[in-house]
Amino acid sequence: MSIEQVPMSELLAWSGEDPVVRAEAAPTTDLPAIGLRHGDRRAFAFLRPTLIHGISVMFRGEDTLLHELVGSSPFGPWVDHARAKGADRVTLPRSVEDLAGLLPQVRGRWEFMSTTEVPAVAAPEGLVELDESRQAEIQALLDEHNPGTDGSPFGRPGQRWVGVRDRSGALLTVGCCELEASGAPVLSGITVVPRARGLALGRGTTAELTRQAVADHGWCTLGLYSHNDRAREVYRSVGYVVHAQWSSGRLG
Repeated sequence: MSIEQVPMSELLAWSGEDPVVRAEAAPTTDLPAIGLRHGDRRAFAFLRPTLIHGISVMFRGEDTLLHELVGSSPFGPWVDHARAKGADRVTLPRSVEDLAGLLPQVRGRWEFMSTTEVPAVAAPEGLVELDESRQAEIQALLDEHNPGTDGSPFGRPGQRWVGVRDRSGALLTVGCCELEASGAPVLSGITVVPRARGLALGRGTTAELTRQAVADHGWCTLGLYSHNDRAREVYRSVGYVVHAQWSSGRLG
């Protein structure tokens, strides 16, 4: 076994077409990934640029090999280069969140999910497109009912926001699909106001956004905060699969 420097444009193939790499790694990043390969087993780290959380170092692979990787002499200089590129956060598999002291304090536990399926679930009745003129209205709903969301209404170009209104015109649910820094379609901001929960509006909104993303890109992804069991159930019912469980925080 030896440590390899893997150009980001080659990491997807090197990783065996790992969906995490496909979703989270930007091929144009000029710092190569660092990896360790033993037969079919892999362990590697790469820069992960994000829309709202800056740049992090993401680790992926088998636990034993990850320990070998970070204990190798090339790893120290590599992570120094990552810091010089602006990385100040780290994302580790939850099974090794204590890896080499890289994550002194866990700030969030979350899961990466994706699907290539066209959902069979119908869009909710009355679902409408929401344009930039509705930015303040969407933000007010998120602030009140989902303040921890990563959704940022029209804070970035290319977002698609949809929602459902009641008869008075008030928004009952909203949701967004946009492209991550890697180019992967990602859902965010899926929110249903409390009085409309239990009506399958969140499920239908997720299905509609997913349907369009699969049609346009061949798949759709999302990040789920792990404490949200209800959302996990909804996403699985639409066809999403959990590929990884993560722990994230400041890079130690």
